[in-house]
Amino acid sequence: MSADEVLVSFDPASVRSQRKVAFVVASTAYGLFRLASKIKVENPENLPQKTGAIVAAYHANHLDPVLVGLAVWRNGRLPHFLAKSSLFTGALGVILKGLGQIPVLRASAQAGDSLEYAKEALRRGEVVVIYPEGTLTKDEGFWPQHFKTGTARLALETAAPIIPVAHWGLEDVKPRGTKVPRLRPLRHTSVVRFGEPIEYHDLWQAREENKSKTILTRRLANTIATMVGDLSGRDVPHRFMTEEVGE
Repeated sequence: MSADEVLVSFDPASVRSQRKVAFVVASTAYGLFRLASKIKVENPENLPQKTGAIVAAYHANHLDPVLVGLAVWRNGRLPHFLAKSSLFTGALGVILKGLGQIPVLRASAQAGDSLEYAKEALRRGEVVVIYPEGTLTKDEGFWPQHFKTGTARLALETAAPIIPVAHWGLEDVKPRGTKVPRLRPLRHTSVVRFGEPIEYHDLWQAREENKSKTILTRRLANTIATMVGDLSGRDVPHRFMTEEVGE
């Protein structure tokens, strides 16, 4: 791709077009998902309706981007997921651009900032969906694992609210290691919960960049783990009980 190429835009006309594409895609995805599970969304009022927001989601199943995306969409917002910029070519790139998904410009000399598109989306009042772990959790108990600091960095540099999102039930639909979801019409419910915004005003004011990012990342991990424990009816492991970090 050329250095001057704009991969995705978030101006009003572009977003209107993205929403039209998303309506078709989401309607199809919802119909297919309902063959396997019903969807229950809890606390949707925590998702801002008029301002930009970072949705920081728990990642434990290959189907959870569909579940989280539908939960965001069905509550009035267009979800803009982060994706590798290398995917924004060919037929897949056309689809991603049409849906307004966000390229992450890793090792990009043109940008100097891998999250420039995410920042622009937030400035335009859009919802950015990010997986803080960057990959599926491999934990045997499906607890969150290592959170990267990218979510905290994005928040601290934009002052956007972070909405933690957890879910439970997908392991019954698509167990770990399987390739095909189980069809369970009307007999299964997957729950998505929107948490209250993560408080980090104290860290934003302090502006001790590295320590602030580490503390906020830990705060986010603890919150999502607590939500997962509540949804699954389990005690949260002790490692999620502290924000202490090394110097």
